[in-house]
Amino acid sequence: LEAWDRTKNYDRTGLESNTYDILGVKVPSMLIPVMPGRNLAVILETAAINNRQKEMGYNAAQELLNRLGLQNDVSGF
Repeated sequence: LEAWDRTKNYDRTGLESNTYDILGVKVPSMLIPVMPGRNLAVILETAAINNRQKEMGYNAAQELLNRLGLQNDVSGF
């Protein structure tokens, strides 16, 4: 979790995946910007479900792009 910074450009599509190396093991990592007054329980639960779906082979962000016909044009995201 990180305090929201207006000067940063955050990936909000879920297309980028980051990993963190711990003792030679790559562990999935995600940066979640938060602001005061937001429901952290819902934000974290949604991120956890999305991560679980990616592990099981379903990428919701990629599926959305496919349905919109933008699967080859991810430069705008």
